[in-house]
Amino acid sequence: MKKIVLLFCLAAFSFSIKAQFSINYYYDGNTMGISTSPAQNHWWELRINTTSYMHSAWSYADRGITQAYYCFKLVSEEKASLYSGLGIGVPLLSNEIGWASINVPLGIQINPFNQLPNLYLTGEYNGMVGVTDDFDLVNTLSVGFKYLFSKK
Repeated sequence: MKKIVLLFCLAAFSFSIKAQFSINYYYDGNTMGISTSPAQNHWWELRINTTSYMHSAWSYADRGITQAYYCFKLVSEEKASLYSGLGIGVPLLSNEIGWASINVPLGIQINPFNQLPNLYLTGEYNGMVGVTDDFDLVNTLSVGFKYLFSKK
């Protein structure tokens, strides 16, 4: 757990120097993340799960899976957007390294509160395909939030 906290602190510091960044939380896998601004049309995101994914019987669904994503908006309105992306996952902080996955998230993010303009509520399906074993498909379904730290 110390490694996870240290990794997030270093990444948050590097993002804060160059760009707006957000912290993210996804319920499935108790997944934490940091990203560049989700208010933009495209953004980068780094995620790490801290528990097994509950919606999957996948044998590799342990904690410490480091995931990197490039996400982009498919449809965007003033307060809501539909997004997708492409990512990779490797259990860098897990006890077992020897596999990788290609991840394709599809989600919605809404910004419903005028008093909290930097808070986004999310719902996301994320299909993860293990590419080094039997091409197992892991289906994760999650709700969560993103909070954008603004430089204003």
